[in-house]
Amino acid sequence: MLLLALLLIIAGALAAASLIVQKQPNAREAIAKLVPFQGIIGIVLLLWGLWQLIELLRFFGFLMQYAPITALAYLASVLVAIGLGILLGYALIQQYVLSKNADASRSGEAVRAKLTGVQVPLGIAGIALGVWLIILYMSYRSGF
Repeated sequence: MLLLALLLIIAGALAAASLIVQKQPNAREAIAKLVPFQGIIGIVLLLWGLWQLIELLRFFGFLMQYAPITALAYLASVLVAIGLGILLGYALIQQYVLSKNADASRSGEAVRAKLTGVQVPLGIAGIALGVWLIILYMSYRSGF
């Protein structure tokens, strides 16, 4: 949970960089240091998000029965993670996977185009959900 939270915050900052820099100009340097690793961060987030989705679906009924808010927050986090992973890792996905098949390349470009339209809101959601997951993690660790 904590790894997903940290990845969501980092990827969210990259996705919403234009808005963050507009509101906090001194954040430009910190975000600029992350940009060279954007594709790798995206791929890691995509793979981790897919793995967490599989794990979550195994226990989703149980979680909804005993901790519905946590279950829904985690589901939203995983879905945002997958979206941000595709968005940030698209260049690497295109280069190493989709370039071998024209139909897959067109489909991938269509998905990327849809996600680009919601890039900033997806980034903000990633940051917010990452912070929320950290709060949940800390509250469970402390016994609440």
